[in-house]
Amino acid sequence: MIPNFEPRTVVSKLAGLLRPGDQLLFSANLAPGKDYAAGVRQILPQYDNEPTREWLLTFLQDLGVERGDGRLRFGVEDGAGSGGLKRVVANYVFSRGCRLAVGKSVFNFVKGDSIRLFFSYRLTPPGVCSLLGRHGLTVLESWIARSEEEGVFLAERNW
Repeated sequence: MIPNFEPRTVVSKLAGLLRPGDQLLFSANLAPGKDYAAGVRQILPQYDNEPTREWLLTFLQDLGVERGDGRLRFGVEDGAGSGGLKRVVANYVFSRGCRLAVGKSVFNFVKGDSIRLFFSYRLTPPGVCSLLGRHGLTVLESWIARSEEEGVFLAERNW
């Protein structure tokens, strides 16, 4: 679930758990190809499809949102403070007013409001090495899928 957290925050927390000599097996969603932005756009259909839409909308429907209350929009955006990393996002945009109650909290949405339901950062193998390196982790070995869309990295605490 690493791609669903802010990269610097999650890697900092993981690195803080490791002692010198400890190793970390780290899986990352990757952007395929040599053009990073094009690679992120290329994988967008993995998310923008009917099964994923149904899965994400279940959350809102369980809270009482009706299908006609808005629509789900997928896109690619720059992550805030992520050092140029891009992420796939799914936002629900309300087409009419809607009131949601979660426990004792009430949320009122008006037409045009949106709520982010999902995001997933995409990295490159060098980007993974750089990100981990900034937190005292050295990549010892990596295994990249033929599609270049997924990778597993073995890293070690180096200080």
